[in-house]
Amino acid sequence: MSRFTSPDFLRQAGTRREHANPPPVVDLARPSLARLHSFHLKGKDHFEVDRDLALEAEQVAPGFQDLVMGERAFLQRAVRHLSEDLGIDQFVQLGAGLPAPGDPHEIAPAAKVVYVTDDLMVLAHHRALVRDDRTIAVEGHLTRPHALSTDPAIGGFLDPDRPVGLLLAGTLSHVGTVDNPTEHLTALRGLLPAGSHAVVSHYHRPESAVYPKDANRAEQLQRVFRTRLNSGYWRSREEILALLADWEVLSPGLIEVQRWRTLPVAPPVPGSYQMPQRNRRLLVGALARV
Repeated sequence: MSRFTSPDFLRQAGTRREHANPPPVVDLARPSLARLHSFHLKGKDHFEVDRDLALEAEQVAPGFQDLVMGERAFLQRAVRHLSEDLGIDQFVQLGAGLPAPGDPHEIAPAAKVVYVTDDLMVLAHHRALVRDDRTIAVEGHLTRPHALSTDPAIGGFLDPDRPVGLLLAGTLSHVGTVDNPTEHLTALRGLLPAGSHAVVSHYHRPESAVYPKDANRAEQLQRVFRTRLNSGYWRSREEILALLADWEVLSPGLIEVQRWRTLPVAPPVPGSYQMPQRNRRLLVGALARV
């Protein structure tokens, strides 16, 4: 009996006990982005098919794990900045991954966090955790913004008059042009209260004329991800900025995530991970404002 079907699939907090329905049957023939990230973050929720994808990505771009860990560190620094410096105390993470140490609700312990995912396994894991009513998890996707705005669980959890931190770490990298990501981002922007901010990170394809080796790694990674996951887009700087055309991108603009509010490696804190030089150009990020 696996731990996903076990009757012990419970979490306890104080004297309360909350039961989560076991996740649906997992398709072991197809990798999952959430499980791939769990592997790279040294979690336990991954299978052979996910590790095979990790190996293939490593073969075409040695150090692919750098991107996963660098993106997470960028998200942690951004959440801390929004919480401590800008006073934002409610967040919505679109495309949430499997629960892991250093998630947004741990970086901003006084804040409320909505974890949004269309991966039912991820949803079940988040719902199985009791976090003193500071978090909820809902099913949803970036391409269905109005469904999120009318979700009663979100409506009863967040204050509609207070700014929101919209967390899009890696989310747009897995939405194809055919799905009109710019249109959905614009719709989301119109639904957010004044003073809200968006944290965006995205796989980046540098200019081949300037950085031919980096551009080739980006193209090879996109080929692997599109073949194995049917998602994963390494876009140019211009393409990424076009997605944010209706947002105010704040200084220092769209830059390598490693350069955004970099922290020293010691003492080690969430967000202090520093990406090696080899893959820094393949991941960029920005903070944008409504």
